[in-house]
Amino acid sequence: MSGLVVSYSGIRGLVGRDLDASVARRFGAAFRRMLGELHSAGPITLVVGRDTRASGPELQSALMQGLSDERVRIVDLDVAPTPTIQFALGASAAHGAVAVTASHNPAQWNGFKFFLAPDNTVLDGAQTERLMLALPAAVAGVPSASTMDRRQEWAVASHIARVLEQVDAESIRRRRFRVALDAARGAGERPAVRLLDALGCTVTRVNVERESEPLPESLGALGHAVVENGCAVGFAQDLDGDRLALTTETGTAPGEDYTLVLVVAHLLRRPHPSTPVVVKNVSTTRAVDDVVARAGAELVETRVGEVHLSRALKQRIEQGRVAFGGEGNGGVILPAVHLGRDSLSGMALVLEALAQRDEPLSERLRELPRYHSAKLKLPLAREPALTAAVERAFPDGLADRVDGLRLRFADGAWLGLRRSNTEPIVRLVVESPDAQWVSRVVSMLQKV
Repeated sequence: MSGLVVSYSGIRGLVGRDLDASVARRFGAAFRRMLGELHSAGPITLVVGRDTRASGPELQSALMQGLSDERVRIVDLDVAPTPTIQFALGASAAHGAVAVTASHNPAQWNGFKFFLAPDNTVLDGAQTERLMLALPAAVAGVPSASTMDRRQEWAVASHIARVLEQVDAESIRRRRFRVALDAARGAGERPAVRLLDALGCTVTRVNVERESEPLPESLGALGHAVVENGCAVGFAQDLDGDRLALTTETGTAPGEDYTLVLVVAHLLRRPHPSTPVVVKNVSTTRAVDDVVARAGAELVETRVGEVHLSRALKQRIEQGRVAFGGEGNGGVILPAVHLGRDSLSGMALVLEALAQRDEPLSERLRELPRYHSAKLKLPLAREPALTAAVERAFPDGLADRVDGLRLRFADGAWLGLRRSNTEPIVRLVVESPDAQWVSRVVSMLQKV
């Protein structure tokens, strides 16, 4: 268990080395204990679901054993996207939820993402620490003592209905879009098909096995299907269905950052009663900043980690502001649905944007600010040397340490270096209007 990656992004590890059924039982018992302390009187309702990783059924079963006792009612969603699990937490007035997933991590990983009411968001740092402190004394409960409700159909149908309420569904249906879907055989596939059917789309499924993260280099089959079937857009999800990447009608994948840029630009064109607030993290493309500035909206930046965006959005909404945003990994957050990343919300908003103007997706993307970027995963041991090298090489950069080290430059270029929340690595992001500058910086830092 020592190799587990523990953060406010959840618990993740390599199955068989760091993570097995006994570990899952202990985390279930620890979360039950934590919730019992928070809700000392009355019953506790928990929502549980998983993505489609092969290790999921065993880990979910063991987790629910740990969660179980006579006070606990478990709402079992079986295979369900993480956004559906998070939506169901609020819709069922539950006290907490757990998604058995490693999100975008490779297939040999799995883990747990914990959520708490009443905010209905993932745990923050303090809550994660409290969970870990409960772990040593955690004892699995008695499975038969819990009430078990299987409500996958209700959760998916309710989630889709809420997404449909946020868009002009009739305008999308009138366009009768052809779309292609590559869900990586993940938990988001069936709900996505149901949503797209409800929006009058003809769906071509791309049934390929690929790594969970929907990076451009993994979306060749989706691009081919889009072109071959005359589709307006291709949608790609990760295994738990919270991230969304696109391919244009030409089969080109613009990068997952541009899902958020397109959606934010579209939402900013809507009429709003007050100046809207867009929330993003410090590792998301500066193209979002440019779109927000063009619209005269307000930009808020947070540390990387869904909980930071969720809390910032919730705070603005409680102030009576209109707020939305997300992450540059294709994570669109539309608070009217829930406060987490949601590929279904992203799909509906992209289709609404396309329905409003008779122009192809490639043309819509050309209207957006464009930056060249590189995203690298580097060994954690190199972090001190990399940080020192960056500070020496770029003394003219405006530095901030909101999350790791970020340097910004007058021409719009920037670079960021930070520890990953989900893997034992350092993440480097380099972005600039100048592709050659990006190449030079990456080449230099790879030699450090």
